[in-house]
Amino acid sequence: MNKLVKTIPKSTLCKEFASSLNGILNLTSKELRLLTMLIGFDVDYVALPGEAKNVVNTQNRKLLKQQLGVTPDNLSRYIGKFKKDGILVQGTMEDELTVNKALIPDVIGDRVQLIIILRLK
Repeated sequence: MNKLVKTIPKSTLCKEFASSLNGILNLTSKELRLLTMLIGFDVDYVALPGEAKNVVNTQNRKLLKQQLGVTPDNLSRYIGKFKKDGILVQGTMEDELTVNKALIPDVIGDRVQLIIILRLK
């Protein structure tokens, strides 16, 4: 098995993790920044009991528009694309929308291990 190890600051984990996956996801730079922010929202999300976890709720959309400099229409297009591509997935509750668990870094101790399988045709 091939192994590549890179040491990063904890503060850049979401960005580095998303960048590592981008070889497979093939996102534009703006989509990659959006994914990085959505992963951060998902990891840090604190839902109240009975409340749906929605990483693109109104408050987060406002922040995304400000940080990325996108219009509401373009943000909606990005979100639609992410849903179609399986990056964002619908939860069990009606308005629950989360980042696909395969795209969330799983921190074990001082590391995140990522296994990428490329299936040959």
